[in-house]
Amino acid sequence: MLLKLMPEQIARYWEGVFKNSMQATLPPIVGESPDRMNNILESFLAGGLVMWLSYTKEDSIKVSGFIVTQIVADDPSKTKSLLIYSVYSPDGSSDREWAEGFAGLCEYARATKCNRITAYSNVEQIFKRAEQFGGDISYRFISFPMV
Repeated sequence: MLLKLMPEQIARYWEGVFKNSMQATLPPIVGESPDRMNNILESFLAGGLVMWLSYTKEDSIKVSGFIVTQIVADDPSKTKSLLIYSVYSPDGSSDREWAEGFAGLCEYARATKCNRITAYSNVEQIFKRAEQFGGDISYRFISFPMV
């Protein structure tokens, strides 16, 4: 299941829990900047990024990681997408957790009037999960360094 965190919860645990995990799983669209992680925290606080804890509840509650999302708008086509900005799950997630998490993200995407869910990745396991849920993995992110 997914639990949407409030900005103040992210700020409270940023240094001890979230910052390093976020830094390790940043998407390829993120550039280099000395203020990069402060800017990402600022985006959480302003509501531009949303963090979801992934957890299971049986005998006890077990957190398996988090997903960070961002609503991205393509102004020319008037299309909104829910971008999966980052995924962190150090011990992996079960098929059930992936299915429940994806269903939760779909529900949120519909509620926020998004037309689709998108992501950037270079992780083979993410590609396999994307295909499992009907995702098209034929696109590639292209980035040119400024010379």
